[in-house]
Amino acid sequence: MYDDDLLFIDNEVPDFDDEQSLHLSPWKVLIVDDDIEVHTVTKLVLSKFEWDDTPLLFLSAYSGYEAEQLFLEHDDIAVALIDVVMETDSAGLQLIKNVREKIKNKTTRIVLRTGQPGQAPERDIIREYDISDYKNKTELSGLKLDTLMCSALRSYQNIVELRKNTKGLELVIESSANLSYAITYEMLIYETTNYLLKLIEQCTLTRARSLSSLGMYCNSKVFHLIESRGDFSDFDSIDDIEKIPDNVSMMITKSIVEKRNIYTSNALVLNMQSSSDGCIMFYVEGFSTITEHDIVLLNLFASNTTTVFDNEELRQEIEEGQREIVYLLGEAIERKSKETGNHIRRVAEITRILALELGFSLKESEKIKSASPLHDLGKIGIPDNILHKPGKLDPDEWKIMQTHVEIGYELVRYSSQDILKYAAIISYQHHEKWDGTGYPNGLKGEEISLVGRIAALADVFDALSHDRCYKKAWPIEEVLQFINDQNGLHFDPRVVAAFHKHQKQIIAVNNRYKDVFSEYSH
Repeated sequence: MYDDDLLFIDNEVPDFDDEQSLHLSPWKVLIVDDDIEVHTVTKLVLSKFEWDDTPLLFLSAYSGYEAEQLFLEHDDIAVALIDVVMETDSAGLQLIKNVREKIKNKTTRIVLRTGQPGQAPERDIIREYDISDYKNKTELSGLKLDTLMCSALRSYQNIVELRKNTKGLELVIESSANLSYAITYEMLIYETTNYLLKLIEQCTLTRARSLSSLGMYCNSKVFHLIESRGDFSDFDSIDDIEKIPDNVSMMITKSIVEKRNIYTSNALVLNMQSSSDGCIMFYVEGFSTITEHDIVLLNLFASNTTTVFDNEELRQEIEEGQREIVYLLGEAIERKSKETGNHIRRVAEITRILALELGFSLKESEKIKSASPLHDLGKIGIPDNILHKPGKLDPDEWKIMQTHVEIGYELVRYSSQDILKYAAIISYQHHEKWDGTGYPNGLKGEEISLVGRIAALADVFDALSHDRCYKKAWPIEEVLQFINDQNGLHFDPRVVAAFHKHQKQIIAVNNRYKDVFSEYSH
């Protein structure tokens, strides 16, 4: 492939030297008549007929019933030449009614032919039935039949194009709405590929399983191959770039350099450049020739998806900023408590593991993980002499210490941000106990939010497993035994079961984040 073979565009439709056909397979023409000679003559007269450089393919039926079966088998009949009188005096009319109302075929252009014009008055028939023309068989000379076929096929072609574009536009609108629910670039690229292949299938009348595609993400530092289908399906889904054929690689490289979409006769690259330095790109090949209208829809799809991509980048940037602030604040609280910042990281990872196991979605589990570092937010309001006391607190001191849950709750309870909403619940309820003996409200069982129950176990497990100013770390065996002993008392049995199911993973988290200051401690 040479540079001259490539057609580059931004958001404008390119000029085509020749009008391109929408219909590469023969036009299907159904002849419905109980007279064999009518079939023979019609085929003979139209044997050399072509429309848009495409010949005709004839289907024959000798009764209304046979014709109806052919309509059920073929949803792409372009023109039907139907006799009025066959097995009954109105068999043709009943067939048309069934085609339009029962089979729901509104596309095929129907020409009603009769040798007995008085049997079905022309004025009434044309008004009542969706037909293109009503002719006496004696009128259909070779020239007139040729003219009739040109008119019917032009009408059919326009209807097909209109419906194709309408369905394509519906797909673009649907994709714009649904792609916004993707929560990672990988998911966004996967779902975008699904919609893009559907759109190309709709535009080019190519079966989606015949298409091959690559979905990629790149910026100034990385180039990742994330999605591969069809002939490329054996490519590695991470970064196996070297297998990409040279001609494909050249198209992709050109698209990156020029920041443009590329269209060739049977391949395309859509480049969805974000407002930052990143972009998601799709290479697709194996479709029939695309038209100007198809390119308009594909450009619209790319433009809308770019907006979704921009929004996703912005959302991730905002959420990452929120998470970092939460970690920094949580770490500041731990510093005040003379604990290490890794306490909050361990608790965060454990709450995420338990939340996923207990039915929270990936997106919600990430929010719970991000909120958990603020579980002891209220300690910021506890006097240092109580917070740092090495021994057991007296009753008055313990009463003051317990107020940290309410202090933390009041600080974030009115936030409209999901992460801080979870933080409010966790801060307020992580010292409640399943049997109702916890504080501040003595909630029991499912009166306690599941998020609070998860945080309770995660916090206790970590607190017992590591040194605190008032105690030494327990051996892991004793910590696990304590959790078993408190099953149904301090802890929700469901949460304990989830803990044991992922016990090895949780202990690995415990070992991974040792008591050293985290990366945020600077």
